[in-house]
Amino acid sequence: MPENLAGVLHWITDVRTRRDVVAERVPLRALAGWRRDDSRIAHESGRFFRVTGVDVAATGREVRAWAQPMIEPCGEGVIAFLARRIDGVLHLLVHAATEPGYADVVELAPTVQCAPAGLDALPAGARPPHLDAVLNAAPERIRFDAVHSEEGGRFYHARNRYLIVETEEDHGAGAPDHRWLTVAQLVALMRHSHYVNVQARCLLACLHSLTARSGPVQPSVALS
Repeated sequence: MPENLAGVLHWITDVRTRRDVVAERVPLRALAGWRRDDSRIAHESGRFFRVTGVDVAATGREVRAWAQPMIEPCGEGVIAFLARRIDGVLHLLVHAATEPGYADVVELAPTVQCAPAGLDALPAGARPPHLDAVLNAAPERIRFDAVHSEEGGRFYHARNRYLIVETEEDHGAGAPDHRWLTVAQLVALMRHSHYVNVQARCLLACLHSLTARSGPVQPSVALS
């Protein structure tokens, strides 16, 4: 039987109490490999992301023109849920993740959320544990696959590949920061702030699109 929502909230609280987030300012010259020129801040390897300065002119806004920095990712990201039926009920493998800017330390993220192009420059432990299961999935296991633009007030030419991949394996077994939750549990948590991140909310909308012809997604809906 699916875990009750109280148990899910207890797990999230437990993960939050085990993590501390500390933010501090450091000079750019103290960051190895990062360089600044007249228009951007970027890593000398060409990996990760760039901070690009832009001048904007627009009509119908509060002001007619302004200057601002924008984040330009280097390479396409991957955002994916592994999905599995447990006792006939659809579950998604969520990751209790910590990111800069979270108001409450941890939010529930998709199984995988990363930019693969920069991973080879990071320590082995930085590689998402389920990335290979997503990237190497057989075509018949991929239930949703689309590239979405993340354009907006902060991002420039940002594109992510969103996937829902069906699996029969219990990838979350023994992982304290991953857990199988039902669609109904995630929808319930979305009614409150700071529980489900924007990438997971987008993928849940994609999941609903798969069953739009047969009505709203129910907790027991199957992917196939």
